[in-house]
Amino acid sequence: MARIALWARLRQLTVDDVERALVQKRTIVKTWSMRGALHLLASDELLLYLAGLMPTRLPREQRWIRGAGLKEEETTAMVLDALKEGPLTRAQLVDHLAKRLGTKTKDWFDGGWGRQTTGSNTSWQLVKPAVMRGLVCFGPSHGPEITFTKVDEWLREPQSMPAEAEAEDALVRRHLGSFGPADVSDLWAWSGVYVRRLRVILDRLGDELVEVDRGGRPGFLLKKDLRDLEKAAMDGGGVRLLPSFDPFLLGHRNRDHLVDRAHYKRVYKDQGWLAPVVLVDGRVAGTWSYDRGPKKLGVDVTMFSNFDRATRKKVTEEAQDLSRFFEAPEMAIRFH
Repeated sequence: MARIALWARLRQLTVDDVERALVQKRTIVKTWSMRGALHLLASDELLLYLAGLMPTRLPREQRWIRGAGLKEEETTAMVLDALKEGPLTRAQLVDHLAKRLGTKTKDWFDGGWGRQTTGSNTSWQLVKPAVMRGLVCFGPSHGPEITFTKVDEWLREPQSMPAEAEAEDALVRRHLGSFGPADVSDLWAWSGVYVRRLRVILDRLGDELVEVDRGGRPGFLLKKDLRDLEKAAMDGGGVRLLPSFDPFLLGHRNRDHLVDRAHYKRVYKDQGWLAPVVLVDGRVAGTWSYDRGPKKLGVDVTMFSNFDRATRKKVTEEAQDLSRFFEAPEMAIRFH
């Protein structure tokens, strides 16, 4: 889904481009970040994002580990020791930690019904602090399995962790530059950072911000963006196929500007699941799914209201370019 999100923004992108950036050039990196969710981040901004999130995320993970009768500093050191020879799969990392921690890891392997597992939620919890500290990230996939690796050995350029306030301010500036106008509830929904902390950051940035009206709801913009936004003209007729969990759908707490209330639950589903959407002129006009074969891409589009001929043509063109991206020479599309 992250690859499709990049394709939706960067025309002529190929799957190989993404793989080269992720595994060979390592200019993007896969890690947990906003809301504790998995993201692709620019490698040269990795520690900036993590430092801005750390005051909220790290204490949460430390409390969980303390509740399990462990010390986070010790378990993080064990994770780093396990990865000193290179990337490990989750199962390999769990095996290493189990040998160090002994009986405390019994629940990692017992599925509750005599079923052997390769690691329960506990294994995620033990590696998360190392990720939030910017010490560990996801490495190259090992077949169908994920791997973890040390950041300082994975990234090409050495980095240093920025100061906390500097990183928090940068995180909020990036959000407002992409999603503004926005308020503190929007920032919380996007980042997962505590509201009280976000209010402090907005106060610090006060001279850089301007308050605007969003149809009865105030929101903040960066002053430096205001002139460009005032001069900008709406680009009518834009159509995009956005994947599930696309960042465009997650920048605000209130999403009335994106999707009609009548269709809200068809997009923002239970248990935090987001449907892939058809975006028409900046609003969600339907959902879609795809079936990818070795030589053919099948795309199914569910319209909230019947698309006119011009919109169907543009959606079809999008699907054709997605087929190119997936290197599938044939594409079939159905509208429902």
